[in-house]
Amino acid sequence: MPHKIVYYKSVLCPRCIPTNKMLKKLRQRYPDVEIEEIEIATHLRQARAAGVRQVPTLIIGQHRLTKAMPVEKLAQLVFEEG
Repeated sequence: MPHKIVYYKSVLCPRCIPTNKMLKKLRQRYPDVEIEEIEIATHLRQARAAGVRQVPTLIIGQHRLTKAMPVEKLAQLVFEEG
C-alpha cells in the first residue's frame, strides 16, 4: 500500500504556509510518499464530503491534522499508516 497524504488547502490560508514548507521538506526526504493536494476553493464539495471543516487539513489514513508539525513526526504517522 502506498504512503499517502491528502492535503486540503487554500491559496488564501495563511496557516497553510508552514504546512506547505513542512510538506516540501517531507517530499525532499521521502520522495516515495504521495501527496495529493486539493484546493478547497475549486473542490468544495469534495472537501465537505471528506468532512474537512478547516484548512489546512492533512488526512493520513485515520489521522486528521490541522497544523504543521516536525517532519519526522509527520513521517512517522505516514509510515505507520502505510
